[in-house]
Amino acid sequence: MRVFVAAEVSNRDIINGIRNLQKSMDRAGKAVEPNNLHFTLRFLGEVDADQAGRVADALSAIRFEEFDVELRGVGTFGGPRRPRVLWVGTDTAGGRSMGELAGMVDGALDKLGLHRDKPFRAHLTVMRIKNREGLGGLPAYRDRVWGTQRIRSVKLKRSVLDRTGPAYTDLAEVEAVRM
Repeated sequence: MRVFVAAEVSNRDIINGIRNLQKSMDRAGKAVEPNNLHFTLRFLGEVDADQAGRVADALSAIRFEEFDVELRGVGTFGGPRRPRVLWVGTDTAGGRSMGELAGMVDGALDKLGLHRDKPFRAHLTVMRIKNREGLGGLPAYRDRVWGTQRIRSVKLKRSVLDRTGPAYTDLAEVEAVRM
């Protein structure tokens, strides 16, 4: 099964604002479904059921406090000539907190021999780009503040891909400790 560790976006104002961005860029590519918006803390790829259980157990040892992350701006991965992903970024403090949380996930999974293959960067993927000409209105969103998301849990999620896009299922959840 294909799995990843994520912190979900549930703030309806943020989701609605991003949906409007996606609609304005619809010629650019395939939008991420609003109910699938999340910060990927760690992508693991294909694992068997036993390994997924060990990952869930390792994640259950993580202890973190709730925190806020402000979503702001937009950007692309893949360079200006061949952008492949449209993303929404974070404020400095929220991005740092998200990075610390990703580091905790890494620490738990490193013990299982599952090591990160690229550096973590806090962002929400909002669209897979197929036509860069459809991004003409992007500069209007560069400094946009989308809202604040409270991060209250981390989830191990299963992803099943088909022609219509991914379908996610929660396999495990680790809630933040309350201080």
